Amino acid sequence: MSYESEIEALESEWSLEDGFLGQVRQGRFSAEDFQRALGRLAAMSIEEDAEVPRRLVSLLWYIPIFMQWQVERVRELGGDVATYTSAIQLMTNEVERLLGVP
Repeated sequence: MSYESEIEALESEWSLEDGFLGQVRQGRFSAEDFQRALGRLAAMSIEEDAEVPRRLVSLLWYIPIFMQWQVERVRELGGDVATYTSAIQLMTNEVERLLGVP
C-alpha cells in the first residue's frame, strides 16, 4: 500500500501559512484547524503487519511531542490551554491507534 496521500496530508499540517501544526508552532491554536488535522489522522489506517514509510512514521510520532512542547507558547498568546491540552491527548490517542504502543 502506498501512503503518499497520507504523507502529503500530514505535511500540509506543518505548513506555517495554514497548517494546524505550523500555526501551533507560532503559538496559535485553532479548534477548527485541530479538528481538520485530527480528522486526517482518524481517516488513516495501518494494517498490523504493514510496511510503513519512514516519513509517515516520523510525521506521526512527532505530533504529540511537538504539541506538548508548544503548551507555553499557546499560553503566552492567550490560547485556551485546557482545550489545547485535551487536543494533545486526542492526537496522542490517534497516533497510538495508528502506530501502537510498546
